[in-house]
Amino acid sequence: KLRKYRGVLMKIENVIKKFNRKKIYLCPKCLSESCIENISLVCGTNHRYDFSKKGYIHLINNYKPTKYSEELFMARNEVFSNGFYTNVLKSIQDLVEKYAKDVVLDIGCGEGYYIKELKTVFPEKYFYGLDNSKDAIELAVKEDKLNPYMVANLANLPFKDGSVSCILNILTPANYEEFFRVLGDDGYLIKIIPNANYLREIRELIGGKEYTNSDTVKLIEDNCTVVDRITVNDTFKLSKEQAENFLKMTPLTFSKEITDSDIDQLKEITIDLELLVCRK
Repeated sequence: KLRKYRGVLMKIENVIKKFNRKKIYLCPKCLSESCIENISLVCGTNHRYDFSKKGYIHLINNYKPTKYSEELFMARNEVFSNGFYTNVLKSIQDLVEKYAKDVVLDIGCGEGYYIKELKTVFPEKYFYGLDNSKDAIELAVKEDKLNPYMVANLANLPFKDGSVSCILNILTPANYEEFFRVLGDDGYLIKIIPNANYLREIRELIGGKEYTNSDTVKLIEDNCTVVDRITVNDTFKLSKEQAENFLKMTPLTFSKEITDSDIDQLKEITIDLELLVCRK
């Protein structure tokens, strides 16, 4: 029993090694300063969150599963591994080099594709992956052994004011007040949003409305000062397997059962994204 406990403890210690030891954490329950003690994140009022030997820390009280399934994240993982988002990654890499200093949060990180790749280019930076889906984070830690991951809520980020240099917010909801709390006056938000033609072939296939990001851009401009922006636009031919993964990975098909006919009709896909760098 003791040998088994030591084995588990060593695994947890290896997980904790990935986390920054500086006093940058907040308790998600009472918002007081938290520190890493032994195998837990502990605050002054003794709220305690244990690190998991699976490779992450779970910080959401009363957790409920999200509508984003393990199947969706596995399909996304296949799409990423086939290189469809390589040019997006390269653009993010350029912006991280220009705007990010030390601590970077990927909020809504999913299976961790972007920070897994970024860590190989910027090994000196701390890249945290945060998502409110436990399925996503459990897949992320299987794929990425270098970065720290958290099951956390974007409405209540477990970081102190001004403790973060950059936030990545890639095709996921934003909480600008909370983002700029942890970024302070000097940090940057890299916000990535779909342009009109993003996955347009899937929209056409399911009979969806034409998309415009004008409301999203207005909301960003109302909350931030935009200091840089880049557009990435690519169209790719798809194999049948790739088409199936694209149909499974997007919320566009949440209310639709995917058929063989849908897969056969999806012959190509457009990646059309805008990257906006924002300050408070």
